[in-house]
Amino acid sequence: MEVPPKALEAFPPSVKLICEAGTGYNNIPIELARKRGISVANIPTYSNESVAHMVITYIMNFGAAIFDQARMLQNNDRRNFKVFQHPIYEITGKTLGMVGGSGTIGTCVADVALPLGMNIAISSRSGKLPKGHKYENDPRVKVVPFDDLFRQSDYVSINCPLNSETRHSIGEREIRLMKPTAFLINTARGGIINEAELIKCMKEKVIAGAGLDTQEVEPPPEDSEIWKLDNVFLTPHIGWRRLETRQRLCDMTGDNIESYIKGERKNVVN
Repeated sequence: MEVPPKALEAFPPSVKLICEAGTGYNNIPIELARKRGISVANIPTYSNESVAHMVITYIMNFGAAIFDQARMLQNNDRRNFKVFQHPIYEITGKTLGMVGGSGTIGTCVADVALPLGMNIAISSRSGKLPKGHKYENDPRVKVVPFDDLFRQSDYVSINCPLNSETRHSIGEREIRLMKPTAFLINTARGGIINEAELIKCMKEKVIAGAGLDTQEVEPPPEDSEIWKLDNVFLTPHIGWRRLETRQRLCDMTGDNIESYIKGERKNVVN
C-alpha cells in the first residue's frame, strides 16, 4: 500500500519510524521521511527462498506445459491424451537469465536452478559479480551485457527492485530480443515491465509465454487485455505469501521495532 507524501506530511512529530512489512519500499517517499526525521525500515530477507521457489515453479510448469494442459482439461479438452498439443522441454542445460540476479533473491534462485542442471546468466552494471559472491567462480554462472541476457536465455527472471531507473526498463525492445521459445517471469515488481508493451508482444506471440506473479496494477483492471491472453499466466503476488514466510515477516517486523526502541537502526533504508 502506498504512503502518499501528503499523508506522511500530516504525521505528527511523534512518528519516528515507518516499518515496511516487506522488502520493497518504493511505496514510501523515503527522502521526505528522512527530511522529517522519520526512519524507514524494511524486511530485506524474509521471503528470499519463497520468491526463489516461485521462479522455479514457473520454470518447471512452463517446461512441462502444465498451465496449458490444465486449461485444456478445465475446458473438457482431452486431446493431449491422444496426440500431444504442446512442446515440452527438459530444463537441464537451459539458460536462466536473471535481471538483478546478483542479489539475495537471485542467489537463492541460483541455489535451486544450478542443481537442476541449468546455466545462469546475470546482468550487472559492473560486468562482474560482487567480490566474494557465492557463485563468483562457478563456470555455469556468467555475467553478460543486459541485451545479451535477453538474447541468450530460455527463461528470463526479473529479480531487481523497482525504482526510477528500473521502472518500465523491460518492454517491447527487450522482449523482441528474446528467443521465440523463451519465457519471461516476473516475481519482483510489476512496474519494472511496461505492461502495455508486454501485452502487444504477447498478442503477437513474440515469445512463448510470460508468468507474472506481480502486475503493474494489482489486480489488473477488469478491462485489461492481460486477463484474456492465453500465453500470459497470472498469480496474485503469492511469491511471499506462504504460511511460514508470513510468520517470519511478522517476527522480523517486530524485531525492527524492538531494535529501534533500543536505539539501534536495524534495516533502516533512509
